[in-house]
Amino acid sequence: MKIWVAVLAILGGMAGIISGFLVTAGGEMFGESQMSDDGAAVFWLSALAIFLGFIAWKFKKVGGIGLIAISLYGFYANGLFFIFAFIFLLIAGILALNIKKKEAAV
Repeated sequence: MKIWVAVLAILGGMAGIISGFLVTAGGEMFGESQMSDDGAAVFWLSALAIFLGFIAWKFKKVGGIGLIAISLYGFYANGLFFIFAFIFLLIAGILALNIKKKEAAV
């Protein structure tokens, strides 16, 4: 399951980076500074989400809560541009919280 968390975090992070770039470019094109700021924040948080996908292997609570928080903020800030990233990051966060510890061989 750890591999799926990383794969979903990478897919969600890449979709979020594209979403953040498009919203930032649209905000600059139309002169909307708040839209540009939100898009840039989502861009960098999506890059952080990729990193959190790998952090979840060792620190599952930090990685899982971080991925869920980034997915919710990205959906709030970018709206429907962020829907694919939202789905991937939310599933990755839920899976990260459900990672079971390996039992020691006796």
